[in-house]
Amino acid sequence: MSDLRALIRELLSEEIGLLRAEALAQPQVERVLVSSEAELTDFALKVAGRAQEPGFLAALEAGRIRFAPVAPAATPISGSRGASPEVTHVPPSAQSTTLVATMPAPTPELRKGLVTERDIATIAQGETRLRIMKTARLTPLASDEVRRRRLRIERTLV
Repeated sequence: MSDLRALIRELLSEEIGLLRAEALAQPQVERVLVSSEAELTDFALKVAGRAQEPGFLAALEAGRIRFAPVAPAATPISGSRGASPEVTHVPPSAQSTTLVATMPAPTPELRKGLVTERDIATIAQGETRLRIMKTARLTPLASDEVRRRRLRIERTLV
C-alpha cells in the first residue's frame, strides 16, 4: 500500500511540475515577413489552417503564441510575388518586449446636452481628450474640472 502511495506521489509531483513549467513558460513568438498583399493573404490562410490544430486557438487567445513583424531586408531581384511569408521561431530569451499599437485608444465621449462636473469625474484619470456633442454646454464646475485635468474638448458634428 505504501508503494502505491509513493508511486502516486511521484506521478503527481511530476505532473504538477510540468503544469508549473507550462504556466511559467514564455510565449512563443513567430516572426513573420509580410511585405505584400499576397504574402499577407497567404499568412492569414496559414493561420486559418492552423486554427484546426487542437490547442492552437487556446494558445493564441492565452498569449502563448504571438506573431511579430520582421522588417524586410531588401527587395529581392527575382520578384517573389505570391511567395509564402517566412515564419521563424524565436527562443524566449531573444524576445522583444516592445508592443506596437495599430489603433489609437478610443476617446471618451459624452452624448448629453448639458455636461456636469459629475460627468467629467466619470472620465478615467490620465485621459487627455473628451468628445462631446456640438451643441453641448458645460456647467461652470465642469469647465473648471476640464481645465484642472487639462482635458482637450473635441466637439462632434452630430
